[in-house]
Amino acid sequence: MKTIAYSLALLVASSSFAAELIIKIKNVKHDASTIYIAIFANEENWPDGEPFRALSTSAETDVTTVSVEIPEGTYAISVYQDINGNGEMDYNALRMPKEPWGVSNDAPARFGPPKWNRMTFELGDEPFTAEFSLKD
Repeated sequence: MKTIAYSLALLVASSSFAAELIIKIKNVKHDASTIYIAIFANEENWPDGEPFRALSTSAETDVTTVSVEIPEGTYAISVYQDINGNGEMDYNALRMPKEPWGVSNDAPARFGPPKWNRMTFELGDEPFTAEFSLKD
């Protein structure tokens, strides 16, 4: 019985190793604004649910890079640049973003948010760079 419990504990521990995710955001308007980053770990939470991890950084150059350690797995990233400093993404009357935004893999958005399967990537035990551009 101890062997089974030990094997189970080892299996659980081995499936949650942290890996480095490097997020490289291009086409940033360099001003005193903030870039908000949401990392999603499952489709059920995309796009309006709680992200797996949320972070922010200041927009200081036209390319902004952030690094975070998270468990290996399948992820998608959504970002926006808060130009007016109100802490939320602003939309026009047609629900189109009024502030620069982007998603992993530069997944296209056609008549709604980008599709989950177009945004996802696998994070393994090696560092991985998710590189994409903000859209106006």
